[in-house]
Amino acid sequence: MLAALIPAAGLSSRMGRYKPLLPLGHSSMIGTVIDLFKTAGIDEVIVVTGHNHDRLAQVVDAAGAHPLFNPDYASGMFSSIRTGVAALLSGIDGFFLLPADTPAIRPATLRLIRKRFEDAEDALIVPAFNNETGHPPLIPARLIPSITGADPDANLRQILFSDPNRIIQLPVHDRGILMDADTLEGYDQIKQKYERLEIPDEAECRSVIDNELSDAPAIRAHLEQVCDTALRLARNLHSCGFNFDIDLIRAAALLHDIKRKEKHHAKVGSRFLQQLGFLKIAEITAVHMDLNPGPELDETQIVFLADKLCRGDQLELDYPGRFHEKAKQLPHAEKEIVKRLETAQHIHARIEAAVGRSLGEILE
Repeated sequence: MLAALIPAAGLSSRMGRYKPLLPLGHSSMIGTVIDLFKTAGIDEVIVVTGHNHDRLAQVVDAAGAHPLFNPDYASGMFSSIRTGVAALLSGIDGFFLLPADTPAIRPATLRLIRKRFEDAEDALIVPAFNNETGHPPLIPARLIPSITGADPDANLRQILFSDPNRIIQLPVHDRGILMDADTLEGYDQIKQKYERLEIPDEAECRSVIDNELSDAPAIRAHLEQVCDTALRLARNLHSCGFNFDIDLIRAAALLHDIKRKEKHHAKVGSRFLQQLGFLKIAEITAVHMDLNPGPELDETQIVFLADKLCRGDQLELDYPGRFHEKAKQLPHAEKEIVKRLETAQHIHARIEAAVGRSLGEILE
């Protein structure tokens, strides 16, 4: 069994406003962090309080976690961590440690950390984004006595990293592990990030590509070309009144072929992206080969057509010839290939009608 420990006892002095109760999404910052763990399947959640205990404890209770007052909170975060660790249930295998001001993390990221912990034989798991470590570490129970028995002025990092051979730095594609609301600027960035959790930003997309396609320059070049083509299509349509989600298009175009080296790569890629918490991108990836377009142009159709317009890293406006050639080469798949071509031509015609220019003029 795993638990979660959330230190939330500080004065929020750098922020100038009481951080745990600042609004975030449909809840507060502390409510969001608690819900993050609950969604990831962690039921035992302790929130260590101090400053503003009475106000915070009510919110923590309502969110289904356990408020625990640290009377010595003014002496620093390590005091709160020791208080919380001492209250953890006996028999747990380990616990997540996440400050209350670091809420913009995907539940899927916690699940990946947890899975690695279960296979790691009591190692400390530390998530890292682009080789920079962040929160939350998953701390094995074997370190609990070292934490509770440490001097009040001890350094938690020294305790956690005392045995380098039992530490696993786990690459994750979640920039939220590095983001905290220590200042008003940080809080604004977290609000923006939280609103778009299902859509990876460009840095996260490139982190996935670097990890999955480090030895596939041709696929990487194709992804870049599809992304550039899709964005140009979307921006031209924007001037005609279409309000597409540019971030969604960029991410879907960059990741649609992330599992291109595998059989049934659209389905495999979609499942992979779901596991990362990129749910909207997974939906587009699942249909980027075979799509039944809806009545209105949308982001999925833009990515679909951009993919069909790109042969490797080259834009190819005369794409029908390529499809007919492929259908001759693969007669057993002729029906599927022709259907893809017809879908592409249908979207192609919609775009030209909407913009009032040929595709060649749009993409020149």
